[in-house]
Amino acid sequence: MSADPSLFTELLEDTVPAGPVYRRIAEAIAAAVTTGRLVAGDRLPTHRELARELGIAVPTVSRGYREAEQQGLISSTVGRGTFISGVSGIPHLRDSPAPGQPASGQPAGTGRLDMAVNAPARGMHEELLRRAFTAVATTGDIGALLGYEPDIGSYEHRRSACRWLARSGLDVEPGQVAICHGGQGALLVALAASLRTGEVLLTEALTYPGVKSAAQLLGLRMSAVAMDAEGLIPEALEEACVSGTAPRALYCMPTAHNPTAITLSLRRRRAIVDIARRHDLLIIEDDVFGLLLPDTDAAVAPLAVLAPERTLFLTSLSKTLAPGLRCGFLAGPPELADRLGALNRATVFNPSPFSTAVAMRWLDDGTADRLLDWQREEMARRRATAEQLLSAHREVSHVRTAALHAWVELREPWTASEVVALADGLGISISPTVYFGTGDQAVPRGVRLCLGNAADIPTLTSAIRTLLDGLDRGPTWASGTHV
Repeated sequence: MSADPSLFTELLEDTVPAGPVYRRIAEAIAAAVTTGRLVAGDRLPTHRELARELGIAVPTVSRGYREAEQQGLISSTVGRGTFISGVSGIPHLRDSPAPGQPASGQPAGTGRLDMAVNAPARGMHEELLRRAFTAVATTGDIGALLGYEPDIGSYEHRRSACRWLARSGLDVEPGQVAICHGGQGALLVALAASLRTGEVLLTEALTYPGVKSAAQLLGLRMSAVAMDAEGLIPEALEEACVSGTAPRALYCMPTAHNPTAITLSLRRRRAIVDIARRHDLLIIEDDVFGLLLPDTDAAVAPLAVLAPERTLFLTSLSKTLAPGLRCGFLAGPPELADRLGALNRATVFNPSPFSTAVAMRWLDDGTADRLLDWQREEMARRRATAEQLLSAHREVSHVRTAALHAWVELREPWTASEVVALADGLGISISPTVYFGTGDQAVPRGVRLCLGNAADIPTLTSAIRTLLDGLDRGPTWASGTHV
């Protein structure tokens, strides 16, 4: 739903303490989220509408929204508007522990479970990290960790990255690979290497929100390509290429798509490659989830294998090993190597020597393979648990799972924002479909549930059952949802 601008007048008069107006706007948003007057997915007034309501300058509203966005309270998408993200920017809610991991003085089960952020499950990770710290500190030249790395990583580290990329089917040389600051860093470099300010980037109609913020930062124009139950529609891509917008590149996630969990068939992949070649379209392929698929599903070739001359392939260790490693890999045609290095240097200067050293040790000594195998087995069990519970519920019309998340479509009368608000009141954070929309195509009535953050499968089971019990009761004011 859309927030009434008059709500801000009321909040600023009655709730928010004195201070700079832009900061009071951000505080008003936080207060409204805390009390349930605004919930995840709600659209905020435009900058001009709110400026008119409050009798202030438009730049003041823009600064207030920017402050709220930096706190994680809201997210903005060019052409769609500004939407509530939820409670992530509210310290007393954001910092609460997950169920089963109580804060000091709190009984177990009183914390929150974050099912809004896609992160891998954890098993023996902490103990293996302690061993890696010891090994890094006691072998090799520890002094090198205090200096600068080459802008795309050392040759030895890029050779290790090539061996990891080979698991995805890529046959690349170290000169084709850049080590970046996580998958988001790799995405930013890939976009900057492929497009200039004002050029058109195509994406799937539902897409990873990080590409929207990166495109906005670079001043790119985004255009959505329609999807169906099998993913990106080749005919829609063809239409986008001849529509007069002159797109320069396509960003897509063909495997374990975020958020829909769809994996494109080989037939569609070949069709996309054919269209890209005929229209000289560059492809940015995001494969952060690819290695989590079962072997039977992972046999579908990446676009980078089908069209290596025009594809930038990115992945990271965040979804397979641990986000804290901040280690992403970007592979592309050899002629782009110098540009990737220059862009990496312009953004983060060089990969972090210490985290890269830990990551590469895990890649070289077999720890990464061990953790990946464990992750695949653990997430297969979690996905099976989620599918069994969700698919049997009368309020759920469709469930699809892949990698670390479940895509859940709902029956009427529930809306995505109502389910997000219900979950929030039950101590569970989830994401509505509106986060992922990029174009005018209607977004499904649904939510994404991330399955990796629960401490274990019993905790995950309890959280899903709690949410489903809430759905059984229906939308009510008591649950904090809007009816």
